[in-house]
Amino acid sequence: MADLFPRDSVVRRVNAEPALFLAAGRALLLQLAHPAVAQGVADHSDFQSNPFRRLQGTLEATYAVVFGSEELAAAVGRRIQRIHDFVTGTSYRANDPANLLWVHATLTDSALRAYTDMVEELSPADAATYYREMMLVAEVFGLPVGDQPASLDEFRAYVDEMVATLEVSDEGRRLGGDVLYPSLPVGVRVALAPALALHRLVAVGTTPEPLREQFGFAWDRSREQQLVRVQSTASRAFALAPRALRTTPGWLNGRLLLWQAGRRVGAGLGAGASAA
Repeated sequence: MADLFPRDSVVRRVNAEPALFLAAGRALLLQLAHPAVAQGVADHSDFQSNPFRRLQGTLEATYAVVFGSEELAAAVGRRIQRIHDFVTGTSYRANDPANLLWVHATLTDSALRAYTDMVEELSPADAATYYREMMLVAEVFGLPVGDQPASLDEFRAYVDEMVATLEVSDEGRRLGGDVLYPSLPVGVRVALAPALALHRLVAVGTTPEPLREQFGFAWDRSREQQLVRVQSTASRAFALAPRALRTTPGWLNGRLLLWQAGRRVGAGLGAGASAA
């Protein structure tokens, strides 16, 4: 069974970079800035006690589609759509194209931002190709290509419009605090303190200012300078490290995510599946 995307695809090259894991907090905050999405998360998940479980599921599904076989991608897509069928409420329906589009947009936009900030600038052609390939990922999850912005420029205009018009709800603000300060055992929290501090810095600093202010997150010149230093250091480090070396953590994690996704849907990875 062939893979959905070839090994030399832009979407594989970008999503293999470990720097993209630092985009996770931003993506979650952008999702929670949408009142309907925030309400759906609050009503249908254990987000408050484990805010990263939602992200884990999203990563599993995304890796299955980007790095897995056509068979695995289709099986994961069907599973996600079945789950979404049950995520409904008075003001939220997970399979609503508008909600699907915003959730997918947060992942695509955050990935592009993290890759640009901490790896390298994508050429205009590669950025456009990445967007087109991510449109296919969204289609697997139930969002028809016809319901998505037709080009990268239209996509960016859509994101800008959403950022300018979204009004963060009280529920969104509460859950946003859980993203930055997840509920963890004391020992784990102490051990992960440096990583969590980095997570907060990047998540808050890269969230668009209008939404950051609505969430009530503090930000100042000192924090901005810290963020610039982190991004500059990461970019230099990635430039010096051979790609095979720097993507090894992502490759290993990708193999785990692929295995987990295949286990959940009861499908094999396919002969062509690879996480690189």
